[in-house]
Amino acid sequence: MRIEEIMSSPVTVTSRNNKVFHLKDLITRKNINAVPVLEEDGTITGIISTSDVAKCHDENEIVQNLMSDRVHIVLKNNRVQDAAGIMVKHNVHHLVVMEDGQVVGIVSSMDIMKVYAEN
Repeated sequence: MRIEEIMSSPVTVTSRNNKVFHLKDLITRKNINAVPVLEEDGTITGIISTSDVAKCHDENEIVQNLMSDRVHIVLKNNRVQDAAGIMVKHNVHHLVVMEDGQVVGIVSSMDIMKVYAEN
């Protein structure tokens, strides 16, 4: 099975200068657990998760100060098994899916667990 079969798309993204209170609202409305952080030109510079946001006590804080700049990426034609290996190796729960230098999806550890639970 390939990543494109299980990834969430389109992806909700944010900018590094977005305020946490805006991000909290976005996460709640969209019912998502991680958001890639993009520059204006579409370059990915980070990822921020609900656990990162939960640690913040100042809702006027900006995303840049909370995000992780270590983003793990997969391609949409990568195998789900390979993505699971990346998550385990790097102890992460979300991978950003890229194609031609653009963010096209996101895959979570829960997405991968569902694949294995169904087989």
